[in-house]
Amino acid sequence: MKTDQQFNTIFNDYLKDFDQTPISKEQRAILPIIAFTVQGIPEQIESYVQAAVDQGINEEKILEVIYQLEPIVGVGKVQAALKVAHQVIPANRQMQRQNDSQFSKDVQARIYGTEIRNLLTDLPDGAGDFVADHLTNHFFGDFYQHKILTVAERELYELMALITLNVDFQIKAHAKGCLKAGNDESLIVWTIINMLPYIGFPLVINSIQKVHAAAQELNA
Repeated sequence: MKTDQQFNTIFNDYLKDFDQTPISKEQRAILPIIAFTVQGIPEQIESYVQAAVDQGINEEKILEVIYQLEPIVGVGKVQAALKVAHQVIPANRQMQRQNDSQFSKDVQARIYGTEIRNLLTDLPDGAGDFVADHLTNHFFGDFYQHKILTVAERELYELMALITLNVDFQIKAHAKGCLKAGNDESLIVWTIINMLPYIGFPLVINSIQKVHAAAQELNA
């Protein structure tokens, strides 16, 4: 497929500006993988996975970042992303787990409490409990026990996915969760800023305001 060389020159020069921002090279390399997975553009992912591997980023960590997007964007986009990621990284790796069924429940309780269960409590025929239970058991239970990512990393990368989706309620909730998980406001804001090349200015400006408001609320 032919590419527009003039645009590529502009874009690549633009990317260089982000090299001096205060987040790690690992974080910077993972962000486009998140963005293109969430956007459903798998053809963009392979080159970024290769670049991340070439930088020495743990291959299991790259895959886990994609895995944990499934509860956020659904199985189709994740499988499409994994199909191209596995052109670079072998499939069927065995992830180390906490082997503690209470671990993920404790993480959710510490960061989010019963917010979702309370929000859905009025739904008929136990629908609210069904969603809340599966959020705990699948989102937190099936993924958070994998040791390759810390809770703080998971919360940071999940927030980037939600920002890419532009889901207002979840961005506000997870901005607080990201802070409670141990990420400081500066790291979160600069990580969002590093999403600029992949999601654009409107979503970034909107989201850093939400993070700043969340930080002020928690510090009040």
